Amino acid sequence: MNEDQLESSFTRAGRRLTGAQVDRRRLMRGLLATGAVATLAGVPRLASAQSTPDAVIPASPEPFVGDLAAEQIMRLPGSEPVTMDPGVSYGDVELQVLFNIFEGLVGVDMRTGEVVMRAAESYTSNDDDTQFTFVIRQGAMWSDGTPLNANDFVYSWRRVLDPDTLSEYTSALYPILNAEAIDAGEMEITELGVTALDDYTLQVTLEGATPYFPLLATTWTYSAVPRHVIDAVGPEWVEAENIVSSGPFMLTEWSHDQQIVLEPNPNYYGEQPTLARVEYRIFEDETSQGYIAYEANELDYAEPEGPDLDRILADPALAAELIEFPQSNTYFVVCDTTSAPTDQVAFRQALSKSIDRTTLAGTILRDQFLPAFSVLPPDIPGNNPDAAVTESVAEAQALLAGAGIDPAATTIELTYVSTPARYKTVAEYLQATWQQNLGITVTLAPLEDAAYSDWRASRETQAYGVYTGVWGSDFADASNWFNQNFTSQSDHYRNHWVNEEFDTLCATAAPNTDAAARDNQYSRAEAILVDQAPIIPMYRAKAVRALKPYVKDLWFQPILSVPHLRTVKIATV
Repeated sequence: MNEDQLESSFTRAGRRLTGAQVDRRRLMRGLLATGAVATLAGVPRLASAQSTPDAVIPASPEPFVGDLAAEQIMRLPGSEPVTMDPGVSYGDVELQVLFNIFEGLVGVDMRTGEVVMRAAESYTSNDDDTQFTFVIRQGAMWSDGTPLNANDFVYSWRRVLDPDTLSEYTSALYPILNAEAIDAGEMEITELGVTALDDYTLQVTLEGATPYFPLLATTWTYSAVPRHVIDAVGPEWVEAENIVSSGPFMLTEWSHDQQIVLEPNPNYYGEQPTLARVEYRIFEDETSQGYIAYEANELDYAEPEGPDLDRILADPALAAELIEFPQSNTYFVVCDTTSAPTDQVAFRQALSKSIDRTTLAGTILRDQFLPAFSVLPPDIPGNNPDAAVTESVAEAQALLAGAGIDPAATTIELTYVSTPARYKTVAEYLQATWQQNLGITVTLAPLEDAAYSDWRASRETQAYGVYTGVWGSDFADASNWFNQNFTSQSDHYRNHWVNEEFDTLCATAAPNTDAAARDNQYSRAEAILVDQAPIIPMYRAKAVRALKPYVKDLWFQPILSVPHLRTVKIATV
C-alpha cells in the first residue's frame, strides 16, 4: 500500500480506507460508465416471527410491573465500533448501538420474536410475494424533528449500492429487483426496485417470490439514514455532534475508545423508553474486562466466557445472575480458493477433516461452545445434518498424499482477530492441530479488531491463506447464509469460491415458494459447501449473559441477540 492510497479522499465512517477498497469502488464506477425453532423461513406468506416464544430469555416474558429506581441508567460493556453507519456496517460490534438508535420499516419484538411495525404502520404483498407495499407512519420524525418519509428509504437503500458508500453488506439488498446487477456495475442505481409512490407509500419490487422479505427488512442495512445530514457534513455525519437517527434512543456522546452514551429520542413516534441514559464503556476485550467491571458493580450487564465463566459457574451466587439461550451462528475458517495451497480442494478437505471439533468445543473452549460439523445452524430450515464433516486424520493425510502435496514444504498463514482472547486460543489450537496431524507449517497473524474490516475488504484483490470468521443469522432463513455470503456473486468473505451447482441451487431456492422443495435445495447446497470446504465449520455459541437482578425486561432472541433496550427498566434494589 503506497502513501497515495493511504491519503485517498475516500473514507468509510470517517476512517481511511485501504487501497484495495478504493480500487474496487473505482473499478465499479469505471464499469458503470459498470434457537430456537424458526417459524417462518421458507413458508409462503408467514413472514411473522424470528423464533418461538419459548426461546425468549428470561423464561417468564411478562413485563415487570414493580417499583422502579429513581435513576434509570443502564451500563454495558462494548468495543470501539467500526462504523456507526447502518448502510455500511457488515454486522460488527456496532450492532448493539445501531439497533437502539435506528429503525427500519419493521422490526422484531424481542419478547415474542414477532415481526412488528416500526417506521411503517402496515404492509401488504401481492399474491406471489414479488412486491410489498409499506405505509409509512405519518408524523414519524428524525431525532432532530425533520419529517421521515418514504423518500428516506428510497435514498437509503440506493445509497447502500452506491460505490462511494463502501457498504460492507450490499448483498443484503440482492432480493430487491436489480440490486445485484447494480452492485456489479451493470445497471444504474435509479433502477433499483424501490419507489416512493407518495411521501407515505413505499413500494418494493423483488427479483422473485420473497415471502421472507419482512424479516429481511428488520435487519440494520434496511434502516433509513438522514440524507439532510449526510449531504451537509459527509462521512462525519456519524459522529455524536452530527448524528441524527430514528430509533427510541439517540447518540449523544461517542468518546472514541472510551465511552458511548445514548439518551431517549424526544421525537420518537412510539412509546418513550424508561431508561434515561445508556452508557457503553469501551474495552479492548469486552468479555474479560467487562466482567471485571461487572463484578465491581460498574456495569449492569456482561458477556463472560473462558476462565471467568468457569469461576462463575462454580459459585452459586454468581451463577444465579446468569441467563443462557441458544444462538444461531457458526464460527469457521475461511480459505482463499484462488491461492496455493488452499486453491486445492484436497488441501482444504484435509484441513477440515483433521480438526477434532468435539475436543475444540468441549476441552479447548471449556464446553462453553458446541461443535459444528456443518455450516447452517440447526434452527435454520434447510440445514443438513447428513452433510456433516467426517473427521479423520488418516483420511486427511491420504488426501494430501493423493494430491501430491508435500507437507514439509507447505506453509499457510492463519489470520485472526486478537480479541476476545478465545480467538487466539482457537488459532493456536488450529496451528498445533494442523502442524501435528498434517505436518504442514502454520504461521499466526493476529489483527486488531479495528483493522479487521479493512483487511478483509482488501482480500478482494490480495492473496491470503486462511482466516477465522463467524456468521450469525440476521433472519431465520438459509438465504441469509448462502445467497448473501457464499455464492460466487456475493463472495462476502472474499474466498473467491466458484461452484456453479451451488450457485444454481441457491438462486433457485431463494424465490421457491414450495417450502419442502426449497429446504431440499438448500440442503443439497450445504452438502456441496461442506464437501468443497471453502468454509470450514468449527463451533457454535451457547450464549451466556450476566445481568444484575434489578435490570428488568431485557429479552433476547437467538438471532441478532444484542441488548435491545427499548423495554428495559431498572427496578428498586
